[in-house]
Amino acid sequence: MTYAGALGRGRQGSAVVIVCAALLVGCSGGGNDAAGQRTTPGAATSAATGGTTAGSGTASPGPAGSGAASAGSGDGAGTGQQSAGDARFKADPALLPANRSQALRLLRAVTVGPDSYGPGYERRTPYESDPADWPVLGTDCVWQRRSLPADVLGSLTRYARLPAAGGKGEVRTAATVTVHRTTAQADLEMSETLEEALRCPDQQLRADERIIGLNSIGSGYGTNGNTSADDVLLEVGRYRNPEIGKGDMNYFWDQVRLGPVTIAVAVQGGTGYAQGDLLTAQARAVAAMETAVRGELGDRK
Repeated sequence: MTYAGALGRGRQGSAVVIVCAALLVGCSGGGNDAAGQRTTPGAATSAATGGTTAGSGTASPGPAGSGAASAGSGDGAGTGQQSAGDARFKADPALLPANRSQALRLLRAVTVGPDSYGPGYERRTPYESDPADWPVLGTDCVWQRRSLPADVLGSLTRYARLPAAGGKGEVRTAATVTVHRTTAQADLEMSETLEEALRCPDQQLRADERIIGLNSIGSGYGTNGNTSADDVLLEVGRYRNPEIGKGDMNYFWDQVRLGPVTIAVAVQGGTGYAQGDLLTAQARAVAAMETAVRGELGDRK
């Protein structure tokens, strides 16, 4: 069942929750505010030179950014004959972006905004990242923004928040969509993201923001209930940010790949919320972007 299929039945994000349960058994929920597509130094060079990539049926990783655009408000939903309930995604080559201007049009059409997470979410400031750069995890496990590599046509992150209320802490989200020139390069991004969690289980996001004890799991198409995307990557850890709460908070990362496009949603904070509620909000946003990408790029034959 696809993410969108789960939503249509009122079982929001069941695929995400089921797979993430495997992570939660061995680790506590945490939080992260990293934005944007992630990559490691040299990733673009490896992809451009035909470096080995993980097959789409393997556990692959790749962080995507964070952004949120309202699929229901015309800020993110596309329409097309192929729905998210169809079989494995097949892109129409004629519809794939061929340059950065075409990629930017796609990014603005499919990246979700606050409305996609649920009631009460609003834009953060800044609301959007610069689509000409993305975050890179250095060898010191510190995130920094760099110009896009040659193999990436564009990457956009949109940020949202659910303000603290009723004794519950603020929830922060980031939705990121990245368009690669080829499917192999997008697959490589997924694989390198998975490796990053192993290399850097503790990561510095910004001066006062950290992810601690990161765990990840990758699921290729047909495994762990993934019948929607070519690859799914889930990360769980603990998030520390004194601006929105004391001590350890929730961190969830969900990234999927559809052909040459990767989609990621990060959810951080949310002290006092049940983990299932946060995962459901995350799954809604992922589902909206999956549906939008299928509508924009899906093979209509």
